[in-house]
Amino acid sequence: MTLKPSPEMNSFNEPRFGEDRASRIVVWAALLLLPLLYFLPAVLGKITLAPGDGLTQNMGVRILIGQMIANGQIPLWNPYIFSGMPLLASIYPGGLYPPNWLFAILTPTAAMNAVVITTYHLTMIGAYLYARRVGITRLGALVAATAFSLGGYMIAHMGHTSRIAAAAWLPWVLLAIEHLYHRLTWRWVALGAAAIALQLFAGEPQMNFYTVLVCGAYGLYSITLREAGGRRLRFLFGVGAMSVCGVLLSMIQLLPERELLKLGERAGIPYEYFAGYSFPVGHVFTFLFPFFFGGAMAKPYRVEYWGIETIDETCGYFGLATLLLALVAIVGANRRSMARFWGCIALGSLALAFGHYLPFELNHVLHRTPVYNLFRASGRHMYEFTFSMAMLAGWGVQALTQTDRAAARRALRIGSAIFAGLVVVTAIAYRFLGPALAGAPPRAADAGSLANPEAWGAILFAVVSLCAVHGFARWRGAVSSAALVGVLFLDLLVFGMAFNWGWRQFVSNVGPKLQDPPAVQFIKSRETDLNSFRIVSYARRPYEIFEKINFPNVSIARGLQSVNGYDALRLLRHASISGEMGSDGLISDGSVFGDQHQGFNLQNVKYMLRERPGRPDRSWTELRDETIEIDGIRFNKEMLYFNLKRGDRVAGVFPPMAADEIAVVTTMGDALLVADETPVARVRLHTVDGRVIEREIRAGRDTAEWAYDRADSRAIVKHRRAPLAESWPAEGFEAHRYLARMRFDRAEIARVEFEYLLESAGLSLLRASFLDSATQRATPLELFNFQASRWRHLGSFGEVDVFENLRALPRAWFVRRAVAQSASEVLATIQSGQLKDGTPFNPAETVLFEKEDFGGREIAFPPIGDPTGAEVKIERYEPNRIELRTRHGQAGFLVVSEVYFRGWEAWIDGKRVPVEKVDYLFRGLAVPAGEHRIEFVFRSASFRNGASYSLAGVLLLLVGAGVGRRLRRAPAAG
Repeated sequence: MTLKPSPEMNSFNEPRFGEDRASRIVVWAALLLLPLLYFLPAVLGKITLAPGDGLTQNMGVRILIGQMIANGQIPLWNPYIFSGMPLLASIYPGGLYPPNWLFAILTPTAAMNAVVITTYHLTMIGAYLYARRVGITRLGALVAATAFSLGGYMIAHMGHTSRIAAAAWLPWVLLAIEHLYHRLTWRWVALGAAAIALQLFAGEPQMNFYTVLVCGAYGLYSITLREAGGRRLRFLFGVGAMSVCGVLLSMIQLLPERELLKLGERAGIPYEYFAGYSFPVGHVFTFLFPFFFGGAMAKPYRVEYWGIETIDETCGYFGLATLLLALVAIVGANRRSMARFWGCIALGSLALAFGHYLPFELNHVLHRTPVYNLFRASGRHMYEFTFSMAMLAGWGVQALTQTDRAAARRALRIGSAIFAGLVVVTAIAYRFLGPALAGAPPRAADAGSLANPEAWGAILFAVVSLCAVHGFARWRGAVSSAALVGVLFLDLLVFGMAFNWGWRQFVSNVGPKLQDPPAVQFIKSRETDLNSFRIVSYARRPYEIFEKINFPNVSIARGLQSVNGYDALRLLRHASISGEMGSDGLISDGSVFGDQHQGFNLQNVKYMLRERPGRPDRSWTELRDETIEIDGIRFNKEMLYFNLKRGDRVAGVFPPMAADEIAVVTTMGDALLVADETPVARVRLHTVDGRVIEREIRAGRDTAEWAYDRADSRAIVKHRRAPLAESWPAEGFEAHRYLARMRFDRAEIARVEFEYLLESAGLSLLRASFLDSATQRATPLELFNFQASRWRHLGSFGEVDVFENLRALPRAWFVRRAVAQSASEVLATIQSGQLKDGTPFNPAETVLFEKEDFGGREIAFPPIGDPTGAEVKIERYEPNRIELRTRHGQAGFLVVSEVYFRGWEAWIDGKRVPVEKVDYLFRGLAVPAGEHRIEFVFRSASFRNGASYSLAGVLLLLVGAGVGRRLRRAPAAG
């Protein structure tokens, strides 16, 4: 069926540009006002649009970018997280994205609101202009812009501010391509190139890649299925020139990003990481019932989330009126219609979003596809899907206004029947199929009741949307047009308020969250130079009290340099010496706090902020959700993972607690030959009154070999199998963890210590709890490798304890000798505190070089004199520059506790000297005898080279503009 234009149209629907000034004013007013109405509390300054990662990851780095720009510095290096890492190269902070420069002139909260709200303006205007350019009526273009800009993907990812900023540029790139399809002009080549570059500068490469997929398909469609005529070559030239110039403009960001990418985990990701956050097939029901699986955070909704994947990464709701109009467009479109094209894009992107749930292991094929396999979370294909559905809705309005009424009625009738059928099927699935669709979270008993607002609210909007679309199709007037837009806006507003604004308490206190908490105030009261030390933050679930323990990127706003951080492109070497720290700043290897581990000492970590065990604000509900029960005892769900070997000790200090029993979950490795009843570890309980209670963990009685039930193990094992705590399937057998319960006379316990006793084998300490039979309460323990000889408790501030590292090294020091080892040996030396010959490693005395850095050449160490009496003073410290004064009676070697990265240059008294990579992660410098002025300056070669390419792109655009102007003048002159 082909829909034909109808002469019946009103001024609001006028398809041609430049006519009906009143309708243009109304539409443009709507484009400007709808985001302001949607985010009215933020416009009024009552909340800050920084939920989730918006505050914990993004705001801190943007505050730093603003500070550096205000000080006339290029945002190249970030000294505040992960002990220092590239800032511009990380790309996610968006250092080159102009809207982020508002942080240089506005308060952080005002700047964040301005950046976020204008992002939605940019998205709406771009989508509207693109829809208008392809011939959709003003009303259809407004509907499309509203559906995409305020729909599920853009709203669900509001906290990922770099992601929505990048997503906003898709319609602008498409707009440039569409203009070039109709006419080759250098202006649109330049504007399209700028849009490409700005999308990359926004800070989310995944959106760039998905934009390439959509625009590539759009270009192919334009030259094959549209009536291009003789314009094909000109169109290809224009798009090619736009793409080349866009890439050239982007090189100032691309080259530094590429350099950093090769040094982190995102250079290649495993399938499990790649397949995470795939869109479950059953979640298609959320297109009609957005809270089909619960998860709304505002009343009247009440069902907790019970879906498979997290709701924010897989959300693609676009409004029920959008779905109905999209169905009308598909039903009424002819084979060559652009609506069919966007229908195909919608299906393709939805299929890609399924990711791990695709049949025939197709997602494994995608994981082997170059470039595509660098990006995780297939559910983010909701980006293209929601945009496609929005464009289809625009074409649906077009079908209802620009065709004869008979054809429009037929398309609407069929589309409405399909729509109603989908609503009925979804309601039936909600009522009866819940158990088959449930994910890991337990499903509430009443989750499938149609009396839930999650169900009847969606059905209500379905009915209202059906009435609004039918009313518009019948009357086609200004009132019915406004009603259609109003219903869609209200639908998306209610969804957004329940989804994101339910965090009102979180987003309304952003300003205070950036202020110094008591623990930070205490640290600052002890220090005169905040650049002379670093801190580490540690908690079991740090994101619940992140602002109180200065974790992670909020530390930037407070001017404290931290070894924690939140950045997906952080350096893997830093993670290795920082307790296998993740990109979110979480420490997984507690041995980093141990007496022998030198990682934090080398990083100049002077203070630790640690969540107090059993903090008083934890409710029983929290304890229940955060713990598991084993043999009637509650333990933390998150395991400790302390792998103890000869001489290792693990300890915990906590507020005094009454107990008469300690329970631990452990397992042993390589312990088959350990005899029954052999003492494996000693437990010391330190009481408030100074007594020490000792107990032993014994093989067979309390713990055993993890692979005890493996066939070859059973044949030679020398001890009994201890009482089981947990089991899990291994290769052909069940592996085990074991439960030990040790009683003692009731006492007030203030400290516990575990000491490993065996010369061989190993013990994994996984869980621990105190029990008090008098109160029938179990208290899970928070343990780490804590020694009073290294960590001194300075004070408690609510939920936070502050400790001082007594072995922290200064920011720079002279060493006494040098040792060369392989890179793996250097890492092992730092982690164990022992050189490969077994002698103790003291980083204040010995510097470690890596043999690989010498390329097989004979190693000739620089002259290293006795550092006694040597002095080092930091005189100037800026993100991109450090100046020191040194005095040494002999030639010496200076170690600086700053991350080594290509681009850091060193100058001694104005003469450039080489910077060495030492101690696995840090910078070293050979310094002549005497007094010297030393400068470290970050002059990234990749940034300079990228800037050269970007300048070439600008020049190419200028040359093209000049040539185009001369060609336009030539016919006139002739």
